[in-house]
Amino acid sequence: MSDNVIVKIEINGVMYPVSCMSGEEDRLKKSSIEVNKVIASLSDVSETVGETRLLAMTSLILADKLIEVENTTEQSKDHHCMNEIINWLEKATERMNKVAKLLENK
Repeated sequence: MSDNVIVKIEINGVMYPVSCMSGEEDRLKKSSIEVNKVIASLSDVSETVGETRLLAMTSLILADKLIEVENTTEQSKDHHCMNEIINWLEKATERMNKVAKLLENK
């Protein structure tokens, strides 16, 4: 049985109580650090951006990073599958060559 806990995190200078599963506190804190990094980088570009727009832009940047990671993972899986196919074809070719040699010797 897992319990919910309340973690206080700071986003853009404002403290928020956030509920999470017990054991996920560190991950939640790390996530808030990443959000604050993006906010800080956007704030460096323009100090006059409103908070709502700033948080929307931050969400889009983080979503884009997530998509990039997912695409990289999919490409890695595709590459792995292609390697498996190539290995299978190489082994099949070796077996066919052995069979061909056996047939030639008869």
